[in-house]
Amino acid sequence: MQSSILPAGTPSWTPWGPEAPPARVLPEAPTGCGLANARAVAPAICPEAIARAACAALLRELATYPKPGLVSFRDSGSHRDMDAGTFLASIKALRSPLRELARAGGQGAELAALRAIGLAAEARMLEATGGVNTHKGAIFCLGLLAAAAGALAAGGRALDFQGLSGHVRTRFGEELAASFPLAARSAGERARSLHGLGGARLEAARGFPSVARAGLPALDEALEAGLPLASGRVHCFFALLETAEDTTLVHRGGLRGLDYARRRARRFNRQGGALARGWEQHALEIHRAFTARNLSAGGVADLLAATLFCRSMETLRWPHSPCSAPGRAAKPRT
Repeated sequence: MQSSILPAGTPSWTPWGPEAPPARVLPEAPTGCGLANARAVAPAICPEAIARAACAALLRELATYPKPGLVSFRDSGSHRDMDAGTFLASIKALRSPLRELARAGGQGAELAALRAIGLAAEARMLEATGGVNTHKGAIFCLGLLAAAAGALAAGGRALDFQGLSGHVRTRFGEELAASFPLAARSAGERARSLHGLGGARLEAARGFPSVARAGLPALDEALEAGLPLASGRVHCFFALLETAEDTTLVHRGGLRGLDYARRRARRFNRQGGALARGWEQHALEIHRAFTARNLSAGGVADLLAATLFCRSMETLRWPHSPCSAPGRAAKPRT
């Protein structure tokens, strides 16, 4: 496991909560519920497969376009300090710590141990991007979900959203919620504290209700209507944008910025979203408007990745888990 100490000059805030001494991840899985025993219980999903699914979700989020104010392979939106290449470097660096988070979850690790791995992941991200924060929120959301997937796989249980959400909520929810009223030490935390918004920590503590109520229903609606996954991701993004409390939006535009974003998303959704004729031009207009106003819905992007990860977990089965070939990564469908 990498060191959990961030580089000098790095802001100390993290969605993982208050500072705590690094916790040792259990060296061996507990008897009867470890990943080593999972094959005897049910078809196993290994930590490597979970990490690859998480990275695939991040790649698909990056490929989503138009995505108001956010970085994609087409442009950098309202971000002048990063581009698609920055994100690709970050995603590559995150595969190993995401694997460790999945393994730790399967070993029954406490939140403090997951946090230590999460901080190490943030350090790897910053090293890979030259100090640019591309995925801090995503590391938190997907890190908890990867740990939940590892725990469910270790117990031979189904990796559906209900199981993933329930594990995060029941295993870590109380501790995450208890750390909510901390002093603000980042842009997102200052926005949350000033305006009383929940942000990423309470979203996770409650079991990702935005994914349940907006993300997954919208994604399923689009795919069941026959839309390609690329269009379905946009449909999903706007559903999340209308409802999620995105502290990145508040930091950049205040509550007026959040209200503006929700109103634009609501109008897009009421007209049918990506199911409507000419939706691409409408979404592109919103993207350009966000960029002109320097708005960015980074928290919604994290929830889109979380939605994609949760849905992909339901179809991940042994022997498709690529544990025997850790050096070969399948290219995700975009």
